[in-house]
Amino acid sequence: MAIHVIQSQRIDVLLQAMQKTVFKPAKNAFQVLQAQHFIVPSPAVEAWLTQKLAEQQGISANTQFHHRIRGFQWAAYQWVLVDQKDEVRKANIPRLIIKWRVFQALKEFIQAELNPLEVAHPLYPIIQRIYASADRLQQGIDKQLKKQSMLYWVAEQVSRLFSFYMDYRGHCTKGCPPQSCRCQTNWLQAWGKNQPLDLEQMFFKTQQELSAFQLNQAHELEAWQRWLWQVVFHADFEQIQRIDTAFWDLFDQAETRDAALKKLPAQLVVFTVLDLPPKQLEFLHRLGQYLDIFIFHYNPSQEYWADSVDPNWKARYDARVKQRFIEKNPNANDAEIQQFFDEFTLNFNAETRESRHPLLTRFGKQARDHFSLLSNLSSGEDGVWADIFVDEYPETLLGKIQSDVLYLVEPTQHQYALAEQDDSIQIHVCHSSLRQLEVLKDQLTHWLAQGTAEAPRRPSDILVLTPSLTELEPFIRSVFAPPPHEREALQKGHQLSKDSIYLPIKLAGVTQLDALNAWRAVLGRMVLVRGRFSIEDFADWLSLNATQQRYGLDMNMIERMTELLINAGFKRGLDAEHLKRSLAEGDEDYRYSLKFALDRLALGVAVPEHVLFHETLSYAQVQSSDFELIGVLIEIYQDFKHRSEWMIAHEIGQRTTAETWLNRLMEDIREFEAAGVESLAAVYKMVKKQERMLTLASFYDEHDHHALRSLSLPLPYVLEEIQKTLEAQLDYAEPTGQITFSQIGQIRPVPYRLIVMLGLDSGKFPNRSAHLPFDLMDLLKPQLGDRSRLEDDQGAFLDALLLAQENLWLFYNGFDINDGEVRDPSTVLQELIQHMAFIVQPDIQSKSVNATVDKHGVTVPAQLASLYHVHPLLPFDPRGFESEHSIRFQDQWFQVAKQLQYASGQRSSWVNTPYPKLEQDIQVLDSQQWIQDITFPARLYLKTLGVENLKPEEIPATQEPLLLDGLGRYAIRHFLQQHEAAADANLLMDQLPIGKVQDGVWQMSVLEQQRLLTRLQRYAPEATATTQQVWKVNEHLQINVTLAKYSAEKWVSVEASSARAKRRAKVWLEYLLWLAYVNLGEGGQQYQRIVVFSDRTILCTGVSSNQAREWLKPWLKAWEYAQTQPLVLPAALLLKIAEKDKTHEWQLNDQEQMVIADMDAIYKVWEEDGRFSGFSMTENEANKAHRDWQFILQEQDAKALLAHACEQFSYELYHPIFLHQQSLED
Repeated sequence: MAIHVIQSQRIDVLLQAMQKTVFKPAKNAFQVLQAQHFIVPSPAVEAWLTQKLAEQQGISANTQFHHRIRGFQWAAYQWVLVDQKDEVRKANIPRLIIKWRVFQALKEFIQAELNPLEVAHPLYPIIQRIYASADRLQQGIDKQLKKQSMLYWVAEQVSRLFSFYMDYRGHCTKGCPPQSCRCQTNWLQAWGKNQPLDLEQMFFKTQQELSAFQLNQAHELEAWQRWLWQVVFHADFEQIQRIDTAFWDLFDQAETRDAALKKLPAQLVVFTVLDLPPKQLEFLHRLGQYLDIFIFHYNPSQEYWADSVDPNWKARYDARVKQRFIEKNPNANDAEIQQFFDEFTLNFNAETRESRHPLLTRFGKQARDHFSLLSNLSSGEDGVWADIFVDEYPETLLGKIQSDVLYLVEPTQHQYALAEQDDSIQIHVCHSSLRQLEVLKDQLTHWLAQGTAEAPRRPSDILVLTPSLTELEPFIRSVFAPPPHEREALQKGHQLSKDSIYLPIKLAGVTQLDALNAWRAVLGRMVLVRGRFSIEDFADWLSLNATQQRYGLDMNMIERMTELLINAGFKRGLDAEHLKRSLAEGDEDYRYSLKFALDRLALGVAVPEHVLFHETLSYAQVQSSDFELIGVLIEIYQDFKHRSEWMIAHEIGQRTTAETWLNRLMEDIREFEAAGVESLAAVYKMVKKQERMLTLASFYDEHDHHALRSLSLPLPYVLEEIQKTLEAQLDYAEPTGQITFSQIGQIRPVPYRLIVMLGLDSGKFPNRSAHLPFDLMDLLKPQLGDRSRLEDDQGAFLDALLLAQENLWLFYNGFDINDGEVRDPSTVLQELIQHMAFIVQPDIQSKSVNATVDKHGVTVPAQLASLYHVHPLLPFDPRGFESEHSIRFQDQWFQVAKQLQYASGQRSSWVNTPYPKLEQDIQVLDSQQWIQDITFPARLYLKTLGVENLKPEEIPATQEPLLLDGLGRYAIRHFLQQHEAAADANLLMDQLPIGKVQDGVWQMSVLEQQRLLTRLQRYAPEATATTQQVWKVNEHLQINVTLAKYSAEKWVSVEASSARAKRRAKVWLEYLLWLAYVNLGEGGQQYQRIVVFSDRTILCTGVSSNQAREWLKPWLKAWEYAQTQPLVLPAALLLKIAEKDKTHEWQLNDQEQMVIADMDAIYKVWEEDGRFSGFSMTENEANKAHRDWQFILQEQDAKALLAHACEQFSYELYHPIFLHQQSLED
């Protein structure tokens, strides 16, 4: 029985060695049934190993994997200590439970208004920091919530710290007697006895002075962490130690050893390591005395390099040695200094601490520590240490670097001749993360296309790494999106177009979108009511697939439900109780909530009229098909109401335990799952796991002062933990059968033919901002085997460099996307570039060995110019397609670049070709529709083409109206005109402003309506009744004309709107159609069309029927013209002058046409930029910036087209209006 270490720089070689060593023919049939146990550092290695075993054995079965040595250690405790299973379960404390127990322990200290602790108390600094975080808030619930939130954050950091301390600072290294250990790595035993650490001895000895601030900070951190550990966790740690002792006692005693060994596997395989906490290594050491343990270790170098040091550290160390000698011997000359240094190097064995290969010793500090720990490992006399390093590297620059690391060859300047076609290492310089992905897609397509039948290249051969996969995820899904289903359907049986290259990709360790969206649906019923709960938020929640499944909805139903709610007045708020939380005291106007709208809809089912019933305004537009939808909305409201106080329970004094919250969440998830939402299974497991951990901890700690059974937590904190668990899926990243995208450090050490590293920007990688607060390990001198985020990132970079079998691509943003300034890459990439520049031979023609060249703005070493690929900012920049050094495809961007490069002259507009008009035998028009079209010809042209100029989606109002805008005032005046007899303010409760303003608005609106009626009575007792008749213009055209009823000669009507230019044109055309239909020949001059607008009264009179028919002909001609090509002649522009009671002056031009004399005034309105206008120019029909004019007239001379239309039509259409239409004085 022994520990056998087999090491190689090739993972596949380790796999082969494992199969020959471990998987031997069984001596008896029953051995085949025994499971083979593996310890792997991550799920990524587990997945890779499972796949490779299946490929080589035909099947991978009866294997059991344990993540990290700790995972196997606790499994072994449970197997062996059968009678103590409950104690084992209790002792294995998850980090979440540590966090909640810290929160529970410190919660009592933040209840008072001021810090209740004395300054001398160990907890005073951390409690004072919590109070300081809320010192700017007034006393009350907000301040208490802020302190509680800060405490929860502190508990999160402490849980991480104590988890690290139990791995790295709770063990003895010198074999001290029990309870008497004084090792610098055994903090936890000292803290358990309330013994402070000797911090002065734990700082770096190389520092000349230790600042008082730094020392005081360390003492404060040590004091309160020691108090927390001793009071809350020391008993648990002692329980862990008792379990460990009981475990080894069974092996130390001969009478119990055999029985214990039968419960463990006969052999254990450790396949690569990424961390080696000394305590876990000691567990393996002792276990190796009783069973065979095979450690298959990935070691980048075959030489002994455990004493090699970082070259930067070595340079600083040597400088300090010389500096101390000079301080003691100020008169020493250079020769004496060098002699002393040589003697020091010889006497203190400093030569063995040389760097040798700078990349390995600079980035491989953790790998060096692991090698050192394993090299010192010894268990029994039969242990085997086997080196199976393989020298098989391609003749490339990448192979050269990997070979040098293997042999630990010190780099020699300019000794490697770089082949012209060597593309094993590529450095891609871009402007943004999105651009990196666009370039990557082209490069990957080309790389995969280079595969042959003998050496095929597959998507599974590619690993793409990035410092932050979460930030890059939306861009990845966009750039590498699969082709739409519609395109696939159209191209069935046809070759895919060159613009639709699809590369299969998978994001490793990212929770599936359907699971995240389903979880959003579950959360929505709790979370939305904590905020404003607007119609927009509610509609988004309804649109989630999980919501639709739960309530049996589809998108058509949701659209109708949203429409009903908006029309019924829902803007924000669940109900009156919900609105009270945000309204001022005394404000009792609770309209515009979901409950308000639902009450109206429910009443509308029974009373489909606009009436008031028991203070509820019925909604008149409810259809029979809406009944079911309203029922579903009522059910949804009840679900929201039931959960409306969950998120604020802690604010209103309700104490709810964490266990209760978890049970409620599981009940909600089961509700959705029962409706067929399968994607929530993973979320349910996470919540159930937390509930199980809490239940177990509560069961065993029921007599503990800090027991979790009574732990009262706000629901937002519980949801935060679940969200963190969802996001922590990055830790479970696995290789896929596609192009795998992963976060740097998650899939290692796994070989790939092509490894790509994105985002190697300065300041982003390595991530130096991921600092754990309150970390004493970071502040004090590190110990052998310690982990750090910086060294993890550096080690991951080194693994990518050494495990790339054929190619390594390195991407970084070399330019600032805003100002174009050149930016340096990450420090690790800079050091790699410097190393390559050092070993690669310069060009013979180069005059300097350190010559540089400028490559599209980036200064690069001349001998490495062929490695660099500098890409333009935009994917359609023609320069990107011109360079032979770049790989680009003729995709959609190629066509754009081609147009930019070769376009000549002005591009012809798409509207320059007359559109053929559809001929119809008989065409029937509605007069009102026809008037709308001809007064705004842009709308007519687009309608004829069948083109809809989509508007930005109208976002429903999410604020209750505080005042009424112009449209709101118009709506009320229009209502008053329709309901003169029953004018009740309550009938407008869905439109009037909130608060006391509504009374003033209502009274003002009633007064304005009375004024309108008074003005109306000057011309008629009431508005003239109208009817519709058909006017046969010719044998192919008929118009349904709206005109005065009963052959009246005076047609009087009232409009709630103002007399704008376009409405004046409408009145004029109604007048002409009326006269044309009655067909009185030369008669009809006495007919009057009077419209009482809100601001003035318009009269049209003095035109005969024959004249009306003549004047309608140019309008019909313009209508025919506007259907085939743009007619830039909006009535809102031509009659703009009439709003000021002025007229156009007309004159003859050179072609004997009557034209407007002052066209400059027309142009001024047409081209106004609207800078100082409160009205958007995109909605102004009289301006070229109107969205329809912009769409139609793009790349055309809008001013020239307006001038042409005025010459052709303005006189015939608009001159008569100024003769026969006038404003009356009221």
